[in-house]
Amino acid sequence: MNKRKTAIDLTDLAVGIMILGVVVVIGSRILLGMRDSRLTDLDTYSTANESLTTVTETGEALTNTWVSSVDSCVNDSGTLLNSANYTVDIGAGNGIATVSFASGGTADFNNTDWNCTYTTYNTSRADWALPNDAAIGIAEYGNWFDIIVIVGIAGVILSLIFMAFGKPGNEGTAVSY
Repeated sequence: MNKRKTAIDLTDLAVGIMILGVVVVIGSRILLGMRDSRLTDLDTYSTANESLTTVTETGEALTNTWVSSVDSCVNDSGTLLNSANYTVDIGAGNGIATVSFASGGTADFNNTDWNCTYTTYNTSRADWALPNDAAIGIAEYGNWFDIIVIVGIAGVILSLIFMAFGKPGNEGTAVSY
């Protein structure tokens, strides 16, 4: 009887990639949790009269991120808008605020230029900026993670093929009973 030698077993690589993926996901969740728990402790600053061009129901994004609140908006003729005339949607993951004309608001304010005054968090403090930068770095790693998984799976498939058929010309030693 001949025993064939098999190719290198790559299942350890696949297990390692899976463990790496789990660690990265858990680490990013911890970093984002640390970052988000400190957000409301940060100092705030105000941005006055930021110009928004032709605000409609689809909305216009404010320039600064991590918006705390939109304090007031005036239209291009200087009329203070009642808060019933607009809605503010603040993104949970990035704090970008979008100001939109509210359906049912006074039609005179739709599709016009507005100036809005709003408050944002000062995100330069180290206990917030460090976990944020680390989470962004891990997010960049995520772009490579798909490639690593695909290569790992391809390696496992090739390993299974080589183990099933063996390498040609590499006969093992005969086993006798």
